[in-house]
Amino acid sequence: MIDPVDSAAAPEVVWQLLRDEANEGVTAGQAEILVEHPPRELLIEVRMGVGFQVQHAYRIEPSAAGCRLSDQIRPLGWRWRLSNVFLFGRGLRPIEAAAHQGLLNLSRAAASDDTHP
Repeated sequence: MIDPVDSAAAPEVVWQLLRDEANEGVTAGQAEILVEHPPRELLIEVRMGVGFQVQHAYRIEPSAAGCRLSDQIRPLGWRWRLSNVFLFGRGLRPIEAAAHQGLLNLSRAAASDDTHP
């Protein structure tokens, strides 16, 4: 489970940055947007290579100080299952660490962004 991240930015600012980044992945052919409920939820699937995808279920919840960001990840594919076996079931840890860093980066970018409403 990835720890949520607090952001001083408004949910709409975070949403726009997250959606812009997802669009870049779609344009590059590396991602697909599965579900979106602006400005609260975004479900995307990112292709990490042949036989390996990761679904990211992002949630943006308003808070008194701005918003709280979370990401529930779900690795998929034969390559994921195989590598997780060789890692003795610990293959999720690096993916969780990367997803948490992504939330921190999104929070920082949104807090310093003055180009979005």
